Parts: sequence; structure tokens; C-alpha cells
Amino acid sequence: MRTVFIFLAIFYSSPTVAAQITIQDFGQQKSDIPKDSSLLFGNDIISTHRNEYNLTIAPEGDMILFTVANNSSANRYYTIFLCEKKNGNWQTPQIAPFSGQYSDADPFFSPNGDGVYFISTRPTTENAVKSDFDIWTVGYKNGKFGEPKHLGTTVNTTNDELYPSVSRTGDLFFSTENGVNGYDLMVSKIENNTFQLPSALADSINTEATEFDAFVAPDESYIIYTNMGGKDNLGSGDLYISFNKGDYWTKGKNLGEKVNTIHMEQCPTVSSSGQFLFFTSFRDNQQYAFDSPVSTGEYLKLLDSPLNGLGDIFCIELNALLKEIKFQY
Repeated sequence: MRTVFIFLAIFYSSPTVAAQITIQDFGQQKSDIPKDSSLLFGNDIISTHRNEYNLTIAPEGDMILFTVANNSSANRYYTIFLCEKKNGNWQTPQIAPFSGQYSDADPFFSPNGDGVYFISTRPTTENAVKSDFDIWTVGYKNGKFGEPKHLGTTVNTTNDELYPSVSRTGDLFFSTENGVNGYDLMVSKIENNTFQLPSALADSINTEATEFDAFVAPDESYIIYTNMGGKDNLGSGDLYISFNKGDYWTKGKNLGEKVNTIHMEQCPTVSSSGQFLFFTSFRDNQQYAFDSPVSTGEYLKLLDSPLNGLGDIFCIELNALLKEIKFQY
């Protein structure tokens, strides 16, 4: 997450049944996911006329966390929402128990599902005012979240730390401000249950452009991230992939037109099954050229629909895409 917005209102209703979300708990049944294009995900439940980012799915497939933000460019304020599946039905999204007071974003379920990493501007000490984002973690057990814990000053600095992603070994990948390059991707290795001093990823990934919002595969076999300002960008920011060859990371490669557009694409994540890539896109596909005067109802329906230029969540079947990209190396 890098785009700056503000969110002020609690606008979802009580946790009533919303509807079924497609792709069958994110497993193998994927008949409704086209292999050659991206599909709007959770229409009018997850993806709405508001700003949605940073989707993460519990390994069991029964909970989705995502970020909702306002469309103001003057300030930034984000809130993490959750959508649960109960008795076979997805419930109306609600603010997550650990969010709603401070600016919180970029949730990420750990691979074993026992906790969530996220970023926040919440104070680390009583009455302290904080403007930059730090990485926090919150435990999750028996359907309940614990108390958020700051990840400490080895990882966190006075700059923004954004978009945490954790591999199965516990290594932490994230993005941070890095001088003239804007943002770069970092990794903090874990040793004896302690995060080590972060180091920048290879120059094959970090370039003179801006890199941020990275998802690392649980086995660290690949990393998908946003590159903004690259020579082969299709739009303002595109999703790229790099493969881990053991002693080096391959040069980041644009995921192409099946994923990227002239608009910003960011916030990638992959389902625990490895079948689906989810990401945020700011596509504006609404048509405002009318043959005759439009009615009030029709116009408001357009404004209150997804694909209006604010953030929405999209998905695509990943295996075929990965095979195509790897074949080119």
C-alpha cells in the first residue's frame, strides 16, 4: 500500500449475511476465473464504489481481511475490515477488532494462520504522536485476535515501513523509503525468533524506479511486487515478478496485460492454495458518454458501482500465468 487517502466513516451495516463470494473457498474449482484476464472479485461485497486495498485470506479460507480508505488526497487514514464465512455464507464486512481507531492497513495472514502482520500509525508509547507507518503484528487463535504488538526498532524506523509479507520460515519482506529511489523492497531474516537488521533485496529487483507492495511465496520461490516508473510499465504502476534461483533473484519481469493496465496495479497476494493472484487496481471502466440525458438513478448507480477509478480487488488464475512467465526465462 502506497497510495494516500483518508477514511473517516464506518459505513458497513451490521454483520448480516452478504452473499456467497465466488471461487469456492479459493480452492481448485476455478471455472469462473478466466485464465486470460483478471476478474473483479467480491462485487459489491469486497469490491464496491469505495477504496479497497490489500486483501489477505486466512489459510483455512474462512476469513478475508482488507483495507478500506477514503478518496481524499489531503490526508491518509486507512481501516482494516474483515469478512467472515459462517454457516456457509459470507457475512457483511466489519471493522476488524484490532482496527478502527488509528490508521491501519496492509494486513497479511502468516502462512500458518496464527497471526496477522499489518502497518499502523498508532503510537508506540502512551500519548506519543506518530505520522509514519510501522509494522505491527496481532495474534489469531480460536477465532479471536489478540492485542497488537509493535515489531520493534530493528525493523521499524522513522520512515514508512509498508506492506509486510512473511514466508514460511518467518522471514519478513516489506517496503520502505529509500532516498532518491522512493521506495525499495527489504527483507529482515529471522534468527532465534528475532528479526535481524533489514537489508535491501537485489538490484535485479530494486532499481532506480520505485518498488513497493511485495508478496513473497511461502517457500520464497518467487516475489510479486509493484514497480512504478519502470521503462516497460503499462501504466502508473505495474505488478512484476522475480524468481528465487537460490543464490540470486532473477530480473523483475512485468506480469503483462492479463494483469496490468494503464491504471495503477498494486497490493498483490496469492491464496494459500497457490491458485489465485489477488491485487488492487484503480481501473475506471465506467462510461459517461450518453446518447440522451441520463436519469438521476442511472447516474448515481454508476457512481455507486465498482470500476469508478478508486481501488478494487481483482483476481486471476495464477498457475498458467506463472508457467508463461517462467517459460520466457
